[in-house]
Amino acid sequence: MRYEKGYGAEMSARIVEYASARIRERGIESIKVDGLMKAAGLTRGGFYFHFQSRRDLIERAFARAIDESVEKWRKVADRSSPGERLLGIVDYYLTERHRVDMGHGCALPSLGAEVPRAGAGTKKTFSNGLREMIEVLSQDMHGPSNRKAASIVSELVGALLLARAVDHPQFASEILSAARESVLGADPQAPKVSKGKRKSSPRIERLGSKSARRREKSKQL
Repeated sequence: MRYEKGYGAEMSARIVEYASARIRERGIESIKVDGLMKAAGLTRGGFYFHFQSRRDLIERAFARAIDESVEKWRKVADRSSPGERLLGIVDYYLTERHRVDMGHGCALPSLGAEVPRAGAGTKKTFSNGLREMIEVLSQDMHGPSNRKAASIVSELVGALLLARAVDHPQFASEILSAARESVLGADPQAPKVSKGKRKSSPRIERLGSKSARRREKSKQL
């Protein structure tokens, strides 16, 4: 069967795109050649026409995930008015939509824990992507210093990671809201993470009750 010119490159790109979403959703070890090729409508034997090995695919999918994350970060920054890159990025990053869309969201919180166990090439790809995101933020007019930008990016990535990890949506919303206020300050005109009156999550309420009881017991002593 003859294929049109460019078919192989197009199919390779499709497989890499699918794999990049999958590793963000389920991790690197979720990449299985048989399942991946079946989803692409190809046979296992056809896999080696596109990739040298499973490791080759994983490295390319990882690089694609990082590139997409940096590209999205840069697009949001470029759309923002001078001096408002941080606000624009926070409005995009610390949202419920971004929290639940792991497959197409930022790769840093999804894959960061896997990088220390990966090879040197993967670490370099991750590090370069992180540096670019810090640089985009620090280059804004009246923007933070490079050191401060690194701290802000760390807080945003950490907040998103935790918000995705907890077991209660309201608890996740509290985490995103707290991070937003920490980064931007208590600005009444800034958009909120959720609409309407926000109630504390059950877990936060329990923690608050325990703290109150400890304080009361200390007073009695």
